[in-house]
Amino acid sequence: MTDGTAGRTPQRSVRPGVAEPARTGPPPWTGVPLWSWGAAGRRPRPLPARPGPYQPVPAWVTALVGFTDDRTGRPRALVTSYAGARVVLDLPDGALVGAVDERAHARSSATTRIDGEQLVVSGAGAGYLQVSDLDTGRSRWRQWCGDVRSLATVALAGRPFAVLTGGSPHLEIWSLGADRGARVRTLRTGSDRISVLAATEAGEGAVLAVGTSTGRVSLWRLASTSAGDAVRVEPLGGYDFEVAGLVTVLTFAEHSGRQVLLGAAGRVAQGWDLRAGRPLGPAFTGHTGQVNSVLAGRLGGRAVLWSGDDATVRAWLPETGRQLGEAFRYPYEAAPTRTIGAEIDGRPMLVTGDGAGLVWVWDPERPYPFRRDPPPADREDGSTAPPDLPGPRLGAGGSVAAPLLLAASPGHPVRGFEPTTGAEVELPLAGTPAGGTLVPGEHPLLAEAGADHVRLWDPATGERIAALPIGRDPGRPGAAAVGVSGPTPVGPLAVALLDGRRVLLLADGAALFRVDVATGRLDGPATGHTGRIRGLAVGELAGVPVGLTAAEDDTVRLWELDAREPSGWPVLDGFGGAAYAVLAATVHGRGLVFGAGRNGQVRCADVTELVRSIRAGRLGEADVDAEAGAAAGAGRLADAEAGAGAGAGAGGGPAGPAPPVLDGLPPEPVVVLTATRPVRSLAVVRADRTSWLVAADGSVLRWQPVGEPGRPGQTIEMAAPVTDLVALPGVLVVATGDGLVGYRPPPDRAG
Repeated sequence: MTDGTAGRTPQRSVRPGVAEPARTGPPPWTGVPLWSWGAAGRRPRPLPARPGPYQPVPAWVTALVGFTDDRTGRPRALVTSYAGARVVLDLPDGALVGAVDERAHARSSATTRIDGEQLVVSGAGAGYLQVSDLDTGRSRWRQWCGDVRSLATVALAGRPFAVLTGGSPHLEIWSLGADRGARVRTLRTGSDRISVLAATEAGEGAVLAVGTSTGRVSLWRLASTSAGDAVRVEPLGGYDFEVAGLVTVLTFAEHSGRQVLLGAAGRVAQGWDLRAGRPLGPAFTGHTGQVNSVLAGRLGGRAVLWSGDDATVRAWLPETGRQLGEAFRYPYEAAPTRTIGAEIDGRPMLVTGDGAGLVWVWDPERPYPFRRDPPPADREDGSTAPPDLPGPRLGAGGSVAAPLLLAASPGHPVRGFEPTTGAEVELPLAGTPAGGTLVPGEHPLLAEAGADHVRLWDPATGERIAALPIGRDPGRPGAAAVGVSGPTPVGPLAVALLDGRRVLLLADGAALFRVDVATGRLDGPATGHTGRIRGLAVGELAGVPVGLTAAEDDTVRLWELDAREPSGWPVLDGFGGAAYAVLAATVHGRGLVFGAGRNGQVRCADVTELVRSIRAGRLGEADVDAEAGAAAGAGRLADAEAGAGAGAGAGGGPAGPAPPVLDGLPPEPVVVLTATRPVRSLAVVRADRTSWLVAADGSVLRWQPVGEPGRPGQTIEMAAPVTDLVALPGVLVVATGDGLVGYRPPPDRAG
């Protein structure tokens, strides 16, 4: 005890001008903070939340078709997947309007009006032309037509038609009736194979653009005749690309008040003025791979053309063929496959699909998830060490009835807050160090690490708990990190309760130590990692107290805390070379481990059966085998009797105890969220029946519902980098360099 402050109860008092008042009742989810705290004139001011990304299809978006729903006036997109799935996506909020039935995989799709009703027309590689409902996805009719590689729809004198090609030099023109389609004409356009089609209506007729495998674009006028569904076709000339390559993109658009044709062949993008019959200017050659999208839009106050490829979307001026500003770079491993434009709430937006089935709606003025500059290396020497973050660190204290938020910044005393209002709580801080480290976990502690000790205080009472001798010379326990040469500073700390006893977990290099706070007994080192531990967390899963470590060997390990000697199993890997953040959470009765690191991927493993087996004591004798341990390091819990050990993943280092014998393999670990930068903070917060995973990606918060496929996440951009996250009942608190922000999580869909 110090200065007579031990055991004092925190007094709650609001400091005027610091915390914003709480709202009455749960507000609708707009991303507006529940409260914020910070220095005068520098309080955090995050931007409103926006939905996304959407994952409407399982993998690889092969086509995006934008249109306006005639009935609602809302912008929507028809999304086609490589696997054949097709859905209609509402762009403002990400709702799935319909899933189009496509038993044969669609290669090309469009919308059209048939007898006054807006429908989907699609062509499949299996040789079918199909018309389907937008909402229900029900097929109206299907007709065998041969292989379809590209398709366009037009209205001629009010009657709907489809023009399609299977990649030969021939075109087919079909009349689209309400009951059954019919082929009305076949046309040979030349000797080259046709690769792509585009069409636009012109008066009572239409103009058709045909791209070939040799870089040639020809134009044709389509018009109906008085003889029923007959179609008259006339050539209008054409254009040539600068390269004799496959034409991959053709689309009609309006640019600066002129109707233009936009296209791409190989790495070259080009635009033509239809009325003048000549190019808008020089071709754009700034891409380093095959261009997959070209569209007209705006950047700031200037009319530009956009084109996408090589994991970038670039704005350029067609009059000069020069790029405008920096490229918008897409940092995910699954590169963009298609980009279209849409007007949402009066703003010109871009819609991008990628190779993972994600669809992003983004504003070039706020280009997340794209970046204007290439991602810098973490360090000049190529190391994966996280940068020093000066913002607050957070902990959750108090009781269930009266939870308390704790925040500690370097060089400043720890502060207490009421989590739902942001009202500051007076803490008895006399005798506690101003620059102490807040140790998260159950009943957080305030720590001050010296050369040969760690002193601990209870920040809620000011009571000094203990001074633990932690040796730094090679002759004392806990002196050197296993696998790391030379003395290293004490790494992450966490505190847990085991049978009512406070236990401090201490990471020292690649090793983990357990310290009984009351007695000072030090157990360890617990080994298994081959790289320095960067993240540490504690929790209880399926009734088992566990510790979790994230390390620079690219693995996340789970540790049995109440064992005589802590045992560890690798449960996750694949973080781009280093894991930085780790979290345990129980969602829908399942024990989940989340890990994240250098590549921005947040991975999840269901460890319910593992921890239940630990509790049941069904672990066999440890047969330490490094080679067999690699399989467990990849996230599989294999059969111990088959000789599988639990090693250190791809690192190939020392293995741990053998995993339990299970009645089959659990689900493989999955990627539940992908951020654009390294993720260093994770939290899971619950709202009603929905659990939200939140990841801090630099100055961006990514919210993702857990276990609700198809429901879009939310993205919130902060003004300063996020330094920590903590979840309390019904509230997520975010620490940034500017202060603290409290959020009520998004309500359930029914809410």
